[in-house]
Amino acid sequence: MSKSKHRSSGGKLRNNLVARSMPIPNRRKNMSVTGMTIKTLAAALTVSAIAVTAPAPAYAQNVVKLAHTEGEGDLLLNPYWTFTEVFGRALEAESNGRYNLEVFPNKQLGDLESLADQTARGLVQISAGLSAGHLASYFPDIQILEMPYSFPSTEVGRMVLDGPFGRELSDALAAESGLRVLSYLPSAFRNFSNSVRPIKTPADMEGLKIRVQPIPVHLEIVKALGASATPIAWGELYNALQTGVVDGQENAPYTMLLANLHEVQSYYTLDRHLLNMPMVVINDAYYQSLGAEDQAIFRSAARQASFAMLGIIKAKESQDLQTIAAAGVEIYQPTPAEFQQFVDATREPLRAVLSEKVDAAWFDKLDAAIAEAKAELAAR
Repeated sequence: MSKSKHRSSGGKLRNNLVARSMPIPNRRKNMSVTGMTIKTLAAALTVSAIAVTAPAPAYAQNVVKLAHTEGEGDLLLNPYWTFTEVFGRALEAESNGRYNLEVFPNKQLGDLESLADQTARGLVQISAGLSAGHLASYFPDIQILEMPYSFPSTEVGRMVLDGPFGRELSDALAAESGLRVLSYLPSAFRNFSNSVRPIKTPADMEGLKIRVQPIPVHLEIVKALGASATPIAWGELYNALQTGVVDGQENAPYTMLLANLHEVQSYYTLDRHLLNMPMVVINDAYYQSLGAEDQAIFRSAARQASFAMLGIIKAKESQDLQTIAAAGVEIYQPTPAEFQQFVDATREPLRAVLSEKVDAAWFDKLDAAIAEAKAELAAR
């Protein structure tokens, strides 16, 4: 069976099966029952998504290039490794070996802005990890996804984005930019951390220097909450927090652990201001060239990969928070009244900011889709 491949950081082609057979770093000999449960569930999610066998192809394979900026290794620590493993295997199996995935991780082809450009130009077929902010210059309306405190839960977010609203937004993005969303990955909520004091209400953010991505809407959210927003590159964030260049940052629990940010932060507030929503995008001209049958294969492979990646993140979220707390970080859950203060401080200012860039119809469509998802969940 032909196998999907990953480019190692040294640039050499590496077989996925060989990589999986190598020892996983940092594995403890005395694993806790919780750890075993999470690993068992993670393995089950992954196996269920790739439990297929592809016969050897009788013809040349079509190589599909996928690039992202995250590392390789343990699927529990690097969710994009899970996505690409499952996607590549499912793609090859369901196409009877006609497609083979070649993965370029760890910024080998550049940062996320560069990957968006390369995918739009067709230099790579697929890139993973792009946010609405990275796609705003191609299609401003996609910034509707950056409206703070919109989604009450990850489940509602996934229902909305996997439904008519998400498909309409993807179609509009493709028409405007040549990029199509293959998978939305609403994984976990972004929260504020800092090294100065607990944040219980927006008043506690006054005077804090908070690192944000260089995305205008993110800067506006932090400013609306009374803090100073400072754009800093991801690769420089740990050192910036360690040396006090900034006091805090905002990320989901699993992302904090990916970069060991819990080592240089003291407080973490679960305010859930944004649903972390990386996307996997495909060059639309390439997608349209596939034909209906192969398009369905790509969508199916992406669904299986999303199921595995998001399932693992959700399954280990409680454990991630325990790991952060065990490092000495004080975790705070705002009361409903405190949470509402965050909502009140940001909703109107950010709607005003986004209204200058986003068609008003998208606000109504998002509100309606969220209300429909909430009603469906309540009726179950």
